[in-house]
Amino acid sequence: MGKKLFYLFIVISLFSLGSVEAKQRSPFRLENDSILHICSNVQERYYEDMCISLEIGMPFYHTSVIIDEGVDSAWVYIPYGYGSTPLPVRLLSIPSSLKFFIWDGPSIEKVELNPRNPYLRWENGALYSQDMRNLYFWHLEEKGDPIFQVPETVENIWDIPGHFSKVIIPERCKKTPNYYINCDTLIVHSTHSPECLNDYFAVSRFSYLYCLSDSAITKAMLEDLWSSEKGYRKHLDKRKLHCPNYDIRKRDTSWMRDSYRLTCVMENGDTLVGVDTISSERNIQSVKIEGIADENVRFCRYNDTYHFYVTTYDTLYRLPLEVFVKPKEQKTESKPKPKWSDFGEVRDSVFTIREGVDSLPSLSNMPSFFRKVIIPKSLHYIEEDITCDSAFIYSDSLEGPYYNWNNWDAYINANYYYVENERLYFSLRGTQSAVVYSPNYGIRKRDLSLQKNTNPPIWKDELGNVIDLSNPRPTNYCGKYLQLTIEGINPRHLSVSYEWKGYKRKMEYRWKKDKDGSEKLFWRMPAAAYGNLELEYAVWTHDTLLTLPQKTQIRYVKQDGSPWGNDFDSMGSCLYYVPRGETCESLMKSGKKIKCWKSGDTIPRRYLKRLALGALYKNGECGSMGGKINYLLDWKDNRNYLYNSGLYTLHLEDLIPKNPFVQIPPNHPREVWMLDIRQLADNCFCLCRTWLPMHFYVGR
Repeated sequence: MGKKLFYLFIVISLFSLGSVEAKQRSPFRLENDSILHICSNVQERYYEDMCISLEIGMPFYHTSVIIDEGVDSAWVYIPYGYGSTPLPVRLLSIPSSLKFFIWDGPSIEKVELNPRNPYLRWENGALYSQDMRNLYFWHLEEKGDPIFQVPETVENIWDIPGHFSKVIIPERCKKTPNYYINCDTLIVHSTHSPECLNDYFAVSRFSYLYCLSDSAITKAMLEDLWSSEKGYRKHLDKRKLHCPNYDIRKRDTSWMRDSYRLTCVMENGDTLVGVDTISSERNIQSVKIEGIADENVRFCRYNDTYHFYVTTYDTLYRLPLEVFVKPKEQKTESKPKPKWSDFGEVRDSVFTIREGVDSLPSLSNMPSFFRKVIIPKSLHYIEEDITCDSAFIYSDSLEGPYYNWNNWDAYINANYYYVENERLYFSLRGTQSAVVYSPNYGIRKRDLSLQKNTNPPIWKDELGNVIDLSNPRPTNYCGKYLQLTIEGINPRHLSVSYEWKGYKRKMEYRWKKDKDGSEKLFWRMPAAAYGNLELEYAVWTHDTLLTLPQKTQIRYVKQDGSPWGNDFDSMGSCLYYVPRGETCESLMKSGKKIKCWKSGDTIPRRYLKRLALGALYKNGECGSMGGKINYLLDWKDNRNYLYNSGLYTLHLEDLIPKNPFVQIPPNHPREVWMLDIRQLADNCFCLCRTWLPMHFYVGR
């Protein structure tokens, strides 16, 4: 099985359950990279604040979790990645000192409880407190019965993993898990409101629910009614619910009367009493209604009206109160909206725009379709959409297919175009299926002499340095943007393509501003995975693409100059050493030997301060990465304890004046884990690639 990515979040919370207390130190220790020791308590109540992420470095089913002697309380939380299957823990070892324990993770192949532990007991595949009042977790592997009957003595349930056909919670139980219990039928004999029913969506997911606590059931009913009042569909099927203590006589009707005094608190803190209208620029934050408890009052807005409600037991009543939102006053225009007659004339469904009109605004009475539209030479701006059968465009200042670049919705849609502007002609012909005719178009404008150009292509990097693409290293130029010039040809008219797996592909390009402010065309070199390539060149002349005789053979080579080979796939990430006086970029281009280490290698301590993150290829070559990279760092010290150093950022482009080196802790770690390595795109907002975790040892 290939290496899978798992994140292990281990948290330990100290509860006031006795005087046993382990000596405070680092809470986690590794043994043989596969056995995780929980070696101390943590003085924190909330486990969300104590998360440590850790990649064990081996498939998770080889892992054991051992709670060391002296630890009296532990909370172990082990989630798994999206789309992955939770693999079981091989062994969970519980010491004699442990009093309180919660296991929130995958199944366990074997549980060993120290027989001298006076606080816990292991019975029928479940971990209980010695008095059987607390059920800490249940061992899924040892249970084959789809019905889970919680013992009558249990008062607190901390975890119920797995799926069951039925779960039965006893009468004495006061606490249940605060998440949805995965079962078809849930029977709760306790009168305490179960935490697992706090969300009415969870109530609706049971095929059958028996619950003595009417407060839990009525709360779900209220939320379902409130959801429907706000315009959402109902989720609760009352036929699935059975509550013997449910009694509609518990509804309180003392709030019913003829009149109500309404007080509205606005977002800015203003208080309005007895108001029935507010401005559209104001919003109600909270309300008070005299004679009704605040917790029983709800309100919501429908369009331009606020409605108010009172809740009682299982029912939601709408009060005879309304606050209207006064619509914002529309500014009256000094002039009425123009009509088509102000700009031209329409006769027999032919719209002729008058000569001298330079712009056509949005019109109040524009027909949806014309047989013909005639646009004069003076027109250069169109704000109105025009749909017609034929368009005669005499203007030479409109550009298509969208004529107004500041208004992307304005366009002329026709089946036939007569165009006198050649530039507009080429644009329409390339993007429309309609017939396009231009009297100025002529094949005599083609410059066929360009096909005789044999000047060599000159490639330059972004700094203007001439480079040789005949034998490049993929790590130097693949994915980079380069300049191209051929003497005697306008760079704007060039086209570059290559063949890959029998298909012609055009090289990507983009315009970038130079230091002097001028725009230059840059071509993006193909990825290394395409292998050895042959670049072909062509030039546009008028409406024709002429193939040029020049070609560039790209034969990728390794650092030592030998052929790269056919396999361009990367194995993953690696760390490589950047000597002083070199940058990541200059080292890749220097031809010097690069020291690199893959996950699992031992790195001498003298190299730790100048380690950069790179890509490791299957042929052993090391390449640099670019852009911004985030990663988490965990490490193990000389005492074998684990520490989390937090989130770090790498800037691997040498043009960015920030540290490109991995931040290894200075206090002599023995092992280091780089986790959640995320390579970001240029804009640093979207994810470009996620790399597998790295684990390496630190040597002398």
